[in-house]
Amino acid sequence: MQIDFLLEEESAVAALRVLLPRLLPGCECRLKPFEGCHDLLGQLPQLLPAYRQRMAQAGQENLRLVVLLDADTIGPRRLADLERHAAAAGLLTYAAAPAGGQFQVLNCLTVQELEAWFLGDEAALRVAYPALKPAHFTRVGANPDILPKPNETLWHILKQGRYYLSGKAKTEWATTIAPHLDPTRNSSPSFLSFCQGLAAWR
Repeated sequence: MQIDFLLEEESAVAALRVLLPRLLPGCECRLKPFEGCHDLLGQLPQLLPAYRQRMAQAGQENLRLVVLLDADTIGPRRLADLERHAAAAGLLTYAAAPAGGQFQVLNCLTVQELEAWFLGDEAALRVAYPALKPAHFTRVGANPDILPKPNETLWHILKQGRYYLSGKAKTEWATTIAPHLDPTRNSSPSFLSFCQGLAAWR
């Protein structure tokens, strides 16, 4: 199976490049970054019909598509837009397919941002950055998806450990943390939903 991932930024590419071989062993995954959410959403009305045509061609029956965006506090509206674009292109999504049925597109959100997925695995962060202590994580709580600005929370935690004092490095964070993420202990509901959707293709 070949799965194309449409992503809004390079930090998502960096994280998924590490995660996908574990989540989708044996699949050919192609990662396509865009210049932010609005760029990706703006191109979907042209991209999705083109994917529909490709999937109908001989030898392309196993092509699948994932669209991953940050929720950015408007998650329900953003997800509804993704579902609407897919339906208009004649593509069946994971959300619209019957339980256990085949689907062509998985629309997912990081809530509110990709960094919530990292904050959902304290153990991974402490392996990636050994100077971090349990006391540094008091702001996170049981559900990192409810944090309004996960990237700011993560940066605050890292600075407490004396990392990245001069500024954020989102792509470097992704490259450093992603190898240690474990879905079985992650507390981010949006990360678990993403993993569940991918598992339906395994």
